[in-house]
Amino acid sequence: MITIQNNDGDRRVLVLDSPFALDESPDFPEYLFDVIFVTNPSVGETQTILNSINPVTSTKCCYKPIFVAKALEGKMGNYAEIIDGYADDINSMDVLTAIENIINYNTLIGLSATEDPILSSNQFFIRLTRYLISRKKTILEPRLDVSASTGYVIPIFDLFYRQGAYELSDYFVFMQSMTEKGLFRISKFVNKVYLCPDCLHSHLLYVQTCPKCGQSSIQTEEVIHHFRCANVTPEHTYNFGGQLRCPKCHKVLQHIGMDYDRPAIIYTCNICGNTFIEPQTKTLCTSCHGAFDADQLIPQDFNIYEITSEGKQSIISPNIGFTIYTEFYDNYIEFNRFLSRIRLLAEQKFSGNITGDLLVGKIWVLDAEGLTMSIRPEIIELVCQYFPNNKVSVANNISYVGSVVRNYKNVGDTEEDIINFQVMLSETIRAAGHVLKSGERICYSYMKLQGNQSTIDDFVKEMEFISPMPDDSYCPDQDNPASKPAATSSSLQDEPEIE
Repeated sequence: MITIQNNDGDRRVLVLDSPFALDESPDFPEYLFDVIFVTNPSVGETQTILNSINPVTSTKCCYKPIFVAKALEGKMGNYAEIIDGYADDINSMDVLTAIENIINYNTLIGLSATEDPILSSNQFFIRLTRYLISRKKTILEPRLDVSASTGYVIPIFDLFYRQGAYELSDYFVFMQSMTEKGLFRISKFVNKVYLCPDCLHSHLLYVQTCPKCGQSSIQTEEVIHHFRCANVTPEHTYNFGGQLRCPKCHKVLQHIGMDYDRPAIIYTCNICGNTFIEPQTKTLCTSCHGAFDADQLIPQDFNIYEITSEGKQSIISPNIGFTIYTEFYDNYIEFNRFLSRIRLLAEQKFSGNITGDLLVGKIWVLDAEGLTMSIRPEIIELVCQYFPNNKVSVANNISYVGSVVRNYKNVGDTEEDIINFQVMLSETIRAAGHVLKSGERICYSYMKLQGNQSTIDDFVKEMEFISPMPDDSYCPDQDNPASKPAATSSSLQDEPEIE
């Protein structure tokens, strides 16, 4: 059953008791309801419902208040992190008050309940952090959890990690990035944990092995030091008929501390017979089954984090993606710096310090009406990935890629490096197809600096505009895009010379 009811506060409540593909249903658009109430009394079934209908990952339920049956209180585990209350009556005073507090606060801070589908782990982290801010949960405290992959986990993060929302490496990079940018603050150090270098799990077995053959079948034996004759050998060499007798001088040892002492332990390998003073410690990961030396483990600090005041404002901002998403890529720079770099390279070209060509690629998205759209952070991320050796920036609803072609390898009447630049732009816009919505088209064109010193300003000014006839475009909805096919080395060789 799924219905929409008005509560006594004149809020529209989506009431359901079974799993439902809400985000895919055209019958329940986002604007039809303000609150979600799950009435199913079963823990397992309610958890299944919350996997898709929740205020973090659901596009239609973003940041909206959500309540579940009163009988589930104290039984939901980490799912309690995304539940605002437990109730049997949606009109109880506690429920009505909680609903108004959440909705009014989100309105106050300007947090929109409309979000695009989550397409990357970075986007998920921003969505989750916005949710925490919407609930005034600004302290992120890790807890020990025997079932958690890293031992210490922030419960709400771990809830979605188990659902496959992100990889552990992405999580650690995100937390570090947010801290470095001042959006998170470390309020207290908790512990340093050593993690598997392959999968970053903390469930490790420590095994002592023979340094010669690497096997763990080893035994220990104490060494005896006879004071009188200074003999130092393993204990078994002193055993004679149940007595300790020195194998060197044959004296009977009676009193430890007076006749002898046990200064050390010696190890013997049962496989290869090797004798050694110190075994080699190896670790075996119980998750990926990898075996490593102990010094190969990754040290990871776990801290209590606080979302700063600056962090709250920045994370709620719709432009957060252009700073956080691309923070992971060293080749992304602010547009003013990008322009300064282009001008500098142009001046070097005209002064003869650069013998190649200066190229700028432009990528943009058109909606179903043919109007340019804001570049989504996921597309910027893709451009950074496809052009790791080029500078990337964003402005004017355009993603820019700068390139200097220095070494020519003539292929017919064209330069191979310029062709490769075009080919990579074509591959990039096709890779971005999964980000586009129905009717949207992604395009690219490229510019080549020509002329003389006086044309630099014209070149920079032209960068602000998109071409009505792009060099290539891609629309996933169409099997045969109206644009020309993706550039390839063979097809471009037959085209006229690139001016």
